Amino acid sequence: MASKKKYCEHCGNEIYEDAVMCPKCGRQLEKVEKKKIVVEDKEVEQKTKNPFYTEVWFMWVMLVLFAPVGILFMWKFHPTMKKNTKIIISVIFGILFLVSLGSGAPSETSDNTTNSEASTKQTKVSIIDFSTIERNAINEWCKNNKVVCKVSDDYSDTVEKGQLISQSVKPDDKVDENSTVNIIYSLGKKSPIEYQNALKKAESYSKIMHMSKNGIYEQLTSEYGENFEADAAQYAIDNIKADWNANALAKAKSYQETMNMSKNAIYDQLISEYGEKFTAEEAQYAIDHLEE
Repeated sequence: MASKKKYCEHCGNEIYEDAVMCPKCGRQLEKVEKKKIVVEDKEVEQKTKNPFYTEVWFMWVMLVLFAPVGILFMWKFHPTMKKNTKIIISVIFGILFLVSLGSGAPSETSDNTTNSEASTKQTKVSIIDFSTIERNAINEWCKNNKVVCKVSDDYSDTVEKGQLISQSVKPDDKVDENSTVNIIYSLGKKSPIEYQNALKKAESYSKIMHMSKNGIYEQLTSEYGENFEADAAQYAIDNIKADWNANALAKAKSYQETMNMSKNAIYDQLISEYGEKFTAEEAQYAIDHLEE
């Protein structure tokens, strides 16, 4: 069946009815062009639809919630509004915004006042005269009264050894809980270098060789040993910090392990004036704890 024909509305040339373009003049038919225009208009309309933040309702929401942004949107996206109206709205919501900011200040002041009152109510501790209590009782007193005590020693030409030199907080003064109090005790007059050397030697003999007090003294004064003067050696013995029981036990274990000696023989060796020169009490402590 032959296709129906029609005439081009532009040049009059005979063409098929379903043709969309005239083969002679090359122009599209009017119906097709109109359809295309309609479709294109719809696409443009969809693409040019206004975003939400340019809408009037969004402007009012922002004016209520956060006025500066609402005022900005009003001036930028709503040119059709009258200028005087914009000015009035800007002034009203600007003032309301500033008032809302100012209303938070009293709350902050109130919080500061509360914190200040709380700090003034913090418990105070009245410091005692630490020279009135024994040194070994200081830590217990500080613990019970919630004060941090730092005890140290220093030499003094005027304060006798073992006596209090100073305390950083005067007696009867009040401090907050957890405050620190520095307490200094006297070591007495600073000893001559000869005395200090004797003390260092004594400490070395005690820590390394686990010698007794008498044994160290003889070693310090012996002409075949350290050859210190008697007063320097005595200073060392008086000021050395040693656990003589522990030294006796260390010696006893050494005799037991290296020389396989009996307990009785070890005891005799510990107290002998030709041996270790420990006291009877120190030697007995070593024997009693030998198997531990």
